[in-house]
Amino acid sequence: MEYSLQLLREGNHRAFEELFETYFESLSRYAFSILRDSDEAQDVVQKVFCKLWDQRKELEIRTSVKSYLYRIVHNESLNFVHQRTNRAEINAEIISYKDKATDNVSEQLIASDLQKAIDNALEKLPPQCRKVFEMSRMEQKSYSEIAQNLAISVNTVENHISKALRQLRIELKDYLIVFLILI
Repeated sequence: MEYSLQLLREGNHRAFEELFETYFESLSRYAFSILRDSDEAQDVVQKVFCKLWDQRKELEIRTSVKSYLYRIVHNESLNFVHQRTNRAEINAEIISYKDKATDNVSEQLIASDLQKAIDNALEKLPPQCRKVFEMSRMEQKSYSEIAQNLAISVNTVENHISKALRQLRIELKDYLIVFLILI
């Protein structure tokens, strides 16, 4: 075998072919035992043989050629598994990010549309009714504070709020379904 290794270093194609024919099948089976995929196993072994040919002049084999090839196939197979795992993790992160970004954009669009619909519905309310509703919901004032500020009775405030909510339910009925789905 030392003789064929010397021929390989010198660029002898026949010596390379003999090594390939001798070890390709057994190395592929070994790689398969690690990778559990015959195509990937053969790819790894072919890569090892390509490296062997490319680096033939610098080869420093201190063990047998067989042991050297098995060790290289073992290392390449583990590298392949590591790369495959990293790719799967990266792909999962990308998909997760895209889903979150899409969800976020969708939610922002829906929220924007909903806010426009609310603003339009509020514009349709009579001025006094709108003022009472905004003081209650936007400014967080109590009914008695609103009544005192506008010099009206608490009963009138309640009537305005009821009327506003009834009108908003009618105007925003299409958004109720979206809102319930998002919740």
